[in-house]
Amino acid sequence: MNLLAYMQRLSEEINGRFLEYDTSKSVIVVPLKDGRYQAVQGTLRTLDDGHTQTITFVSKVCTYNPDIDLKTFLLENRNLFYSKFAVDNDFIKVEASVFIEFLNDANTSFLKQMIIEVAETADAWEGKLTGIDIF
Repeated sequence: MNLLAYMQRLSEEINGRFLEYDTSKSVIVVPLKDGRYQAVQGTLRTLDDGHTQTITFVSKVCTYNPDIDLKTFLLENRNLFYSKFAVDNDFIKVEASVFIEFLNDANTSFLKQMIIEVAETADAWEGKLTGIDIF
């Protein structure tokens, strides 16, 4: 499986823009309504067992600050199908993960929906929390 080629194909199928970083990381810039865009980073990861590989799709929402009620995000996680909110390196993020075995032609529709949910959710909450579009 050529991860970068697969990510590039997914990007083309959702009319996004593909940016390659290295063999284990790339970005799809996802077009949204009203001419907005949201970057979703795809990263290949190996779990602690040393052999299980996943791809994680992540999009930043905003910088975390103590005034943000994290319970709101825990409650919102119940409304998401593929993704979840997380806090990592002082950023609130939306992320979704899938085993690398799911990167195949039979799951293309599912993976596109996953990437779009990450992008749309991050963009919506970015707007709610900051009032601006951070790209």
